[in-house]
Amino acid sequence: MTEAEAEAFEQNVDSSAPFWQELHDEDRPTIKIQGRDVPRCLYILMQTRRDIEMYVDHDTKPQRTWKIGDVKKYFGIKGNKSKVKDLIFTIHDETIGRIKDTDNG
Repeated sequence: MTEAEAEAFEQNVDSSAPFWQELHDEDRPTIKIQGRDVPRCLYILMQTRRDIEMYVDHDTKPQRTWKIGDVKKYFGIKGNKSKVKDLIFTIHDETIGRIKDTDNG
């Protein structure tokens, strides 16, 4: 991500949102996935990436009670559904990508 992209990203994200608070918390809750402890916030991010893609690309809610407003609140983001999808994909690529890089390198 370039510096200009990072600045634009920060303007669209509220860092006091639950996702960001949990991501930076040392005592964050974890979930066991294939024998590894994974932070719950990253698991939710992976599921949200799947759900938002279904919602935007196929105009289908992943479940009856799912709301894009809940996604916006949890991640602290604003915008229409396409903008939210782009931001979720960016957050996913930056956070999960960094974890994969540290695991491989």
